[in-house]
Amino acid sequence: MPGVYGVPEQWPHVAALYRGAGFSHTGHTEVVYLARVEDLPSPGRNPDPPLDGLAVSRSVGINGCRLSAVLAEEVIGYIETEVLDHPERLSRHGGWADVGNLHIAPGYRRRGVGSWLLGHAAGWLRLAGANRLLNYAWLEGTDPGGLNYDDYRAFLSAMGFRELTRTERGWTRE
Repeated sequence: MPGVYGVPEQWPHVAALYRGAGFSHTGHTEVVYLARVEDLPSPGRNPDPPLDGLAVSRSVGINGCRLSAVLAEEVIGYIETEVLDHPERLSRHGGWADVGNLHIAPGYRRRGVGSWLLGHAAGWLRLAGANRLLNYAWLEGTDPGGLNYDDYRAFLSAMGFRELTRTERGWTRE
């Protein structure tokens, strides 16, 4: 299943099998979100950047197409998306895409840069024929990079993402 990297809450039988085999959940719980691309912001609806001089540039990222927010030659944020319409995937997931990264520099958060970038990404996804977009956020705690996901979960909800499932990631066995 695209977007499920761990044991989702809908599979308690799998979690029971893991526990029965001596595994324990030692990682984090991740919330998987889903949005219809048509419901996301669109650069056509709000073409003006949130900051004077802000521009978008497109390049190849480590997780797909990268759209960067550039202000005075400084990258202040970026989003990477990947269309999951690969031949080895099941056809029922055609048109799905995945957010690999969405990062806004701390000094530019809560200024509209994230929603502006998401709008540009949604425009590219529409051109690619994607109609669903997955995104992810930790349920609790802080990731190894020091990011607390409380604000990110609120951002995703405000942008039209809905919770799809929760997955327990990081199972270990002594």
